[in-house]
Order: sequence, then structure tokens, then C-alpha cells
Amino acid sequence: MRGDHADSRPRLSVREGLHKIASSEETIVALSTPVGRSGIGIVRVSGSAAESIGRQFFRSSSELRHRQAAVGRWETPEGEVVDEVVVVLYRHPHSYTGEDVFEISAHGNPLVLNRIIRMIQSAGARTATPGEFTLRAVAHGKMDLIQAEAVREFIEAQTDGQARIALRQIDGAVSRRVSPLKHRLVNLIAHLEAGIDFAEDDVELPDARRSAGELFEIRTNLDELLRTYSYGRLLNAGVRIVIAGRPNVGKSSLFNRLVLMDRAIVTEIPGTTRDVLSESSDLNGIPVRFFDTAGVRDTVDRVERLGVSRTLETLAEADLVLLVIDGASTLSEEDRGIRERINGLPHLIVANKRDIASDVDPAIEKLEPIWISAQTGEGLENLQASIAQILGGDRAQSFGESILTTARQNEAVSSAIVSLAAGERALRDGIPHEMALLDIYQGLSYLNELTGETTTDDILGRIFSTFCVGK
Repeated sequence: MRGDHADSRPRLSVREGLHKIASSEETIVALSTPVGRSGIGIVRVSGSAAESIGRQFFRSSSELRHRQAAVGRWETPEGEVVDEVVVVLYRHPHSYTGEDVFEISAHGNPLVLNRIIRMIQSAGARTATPGEFTLRAVAHGKMDLIQAEAVREFIEAQTDGQARIALRQIDGAVSRRVSPLKHRLVNLIAHLEAGIDFAEDDVELPDARRSAGELFEIRTNLDELLRTYSYGRLLNAGVRIVIAGRPNVGKSSLFNRLVLMDRAIVTEIPGTTRDVLSESSDLNGIPVRFFDTAGVRDTVDRVERLGVSRTLETLAEADLVLLVIDGASTLSEEDRGIRERINGLPHLIVANKRDIASDVDPAIEKLEPIWISAQTGEGLENLQASIAQILGGDRAQSFGESILTTARQNEAVSSAIVSLAAGERALRDGIPHEMALLDIYQGLSYLNELTGETTTDDILGRIFSTFCVGK
């Protein structure tokens, strides 16, 4: 049985959770475009009074119709024109939040936009909390929690890969993958419960081995989904790749090649790089931050020693280390010392100067390095492919469209697998169905928590507090 794995946290429906954060009976308002001067700024109003509040200030010869833009003036009650605006009315339930929504597109002057918001607030609306529009969308069944998290990820995406996966999640890719598994689990529970409830009526209990086999298939599907998190985590959090090596092996030249700009100073003088340089890039859709570090060696130069010290600190935080060695030279004790230092970290050995390497040191060949020339660009594609492989990015296509991207999703699926495995063992071991059902129900509860059909009393607040105001 589950024992220590049991989760006694009180769960509640999304609608109940909503009322613990924000009442859907209130009308809310916020600026939905970034703060600052721009061509257009959009003010969003949502709630039962959204249309009536909008009509108090919007004047137009056009009739307000659902999902049709209307051009007019935004005026004070005294008739003063605040701005020429375009408004769109979305009547419930056909809106982003599932409530009546009134959107005002005005000129992007902060003074004008703030004045419009203050007028709406004076008519009874309050300022929306971070993510409250999306929270209401979840509460009204317009999306589930996985899709809501993807909205934030799509807004914050820095690479095409991040945006592509987030868009798939918004479209319900993960939800569609989980839904049939939940349906199978509910059917299994129903059969087990029926056998127990009608035992006195000679209703035959479901075969325990067959039921265990059904749990095994469901768990196998969840295992496959869980494996996508290794890639999803990289997409969400990004990767720190540190370029290390002794002085004058071409670290800065490689750094410039990888970030596609002359970011680091390159000279033939050993020890040119004295500090850690960093730059963001995109590697097969994964956001990457490359770090160029000072060459590691014993030195009496105080500034260079500080640079070496910072290099060692940066190495400790690396997700991947590229150890660059001089392929046109022999493997030195400094090279060996650095390799020993990073032995416990994910790393690749990169032999530079392929363009001038003739008689290669057998000790270097024994390391089976990735050969490149930072000078000519030879081998760069092979290096990038190797980086993608070690990070797992080369397996992205095999994951399909449904990928777990947050720690919350990973935890929910992991916990469901543990519970279902316990239920499966109970059925195979001949433990009474009533006891096995405790674990199976727990597994279903975790899957409901994944999609947001049930949740803990604090999870909604944790998710939506990371949103921007107005979304």
C-alpha cells in the first residue's frame, strides 16, 4: 500500500480554489499590453458588469455586437473626449475568461491608458491580480491548468522551440494524452467498485490479474509521458554551457562562433580572458547560455588568478562543460588536471585547431574528442549535434506533441505512477480490492490535480502569481 507516499493535503475543485483567490462575481480590469509608450495599448475588462461599465464611457454610432470591432470615443460622464478607441465585446461564455469581456484598444500613451483604467475602476471594477484573467478561464472551463501554464510559457518564450511546445500545450496536446488514460482508470474503478458493492448479489468480481494488467498499461503510458520532462525542463529553464580549458586553446574563438558574434576578445597572448563572459543563444530550440571562462593554470598574476577562481565557480553551476584542448599540441598536465576537476560533470572533449593539426598526440586521440576549427568553423555542426544529443534535444521529435514542462506536472505524473504501481502490486498479490482501490483512487486524484479538476488549496496561487497582470 501507499504508506509514506500518501498525500493528505486537502483537495478542492478549481471553482472553489478560485473563490479562495478572487471572486468571479467581481468585475476586474487591467492593462493587457506592456507598460510604456506604444502605438496601441489594450485595456481588458472581465466580469458580469463589463458591458454595462463599458457602455457608460464608450460613444459610437456603431452598435455593439459580439466579437465585432466598433470605432468610437471614450468619454467622461461630462462629455470630455479621452481618446479615439476601438472596442470589442465578447459575451459569455464565448470569451477568453468565459465571462463578459470588454476590450478597449486606445493609443499607447500611459497617461491615457491609466485614465481609462481609473474611469472603469470608478464604475465598480477592481484591478486584476496577476494571472486572474487566465485563472477565471480555468474556473469557467475554457482551459485546464496545463493549458494555463502554457499561456505563461508562450508569453515568456525566448526560442522557437519554447514557443512551439507552449502552443501545442495551449491547444491541449498534453491534456488529450492524459484524458483517455483517466477514462480507462475511471472505468477500472467502476468495475472494481461494482464487484464489491454487489458481491451479495453474486456479481462476479473483475479478474485481479486482468485489472492489474490494465493498470500496468496505464502506468506504462504515463511513464512515457514522464520521460518527456527531461527535455521539457531544459526548454523551460534553459541550459548553462561552460567553455573551459587552459589558456590559448581557442576557448574565446569557439565562444564567438557559438554565439554568432565577436563577443570575446581573441589574441595569441595566453591569459587574455580574465573574467567570465556570457551570452544567450538558441540551440535546436533550447535556450542556452554560453560562458567563456579564463584559462585554468597556475599563475602569479593576481588578476588572472581571480579569473581562474571565477572559472572554477562557474564550472560548479554548469549543466554541460565543453573542455577545449589544443589539437595541434600535446596533451598537457593542465589539460589532465582540468579533466579530473570536471569528471563528475556532464562534459564533452573538444579538440580545437583541426586546420593546423598534423601529427596528433595519441593521448588526445585516446580521448575520442570532437574535432573542430574555431578559426574556419569546421566541425561546428558536429559539435552542436553532440551537445543536443547529450542534453536530450535530439530526442525531441520522438516525444511527439505532448511534453511535460513544469515541476508541478512532473510531480503529479510521478506521484500517479507510484500510486498506480502500488495498486497493481496489491491486485497481483491477492490483496482485497477494497484496499487496492485506495491506491488507484489516489493515482486518479494526482491525474486530476495535473489537469486541475482538483487541486490543493495553494496550488492555484502558486501558479498564477507568476503571471503578468492583464493575462
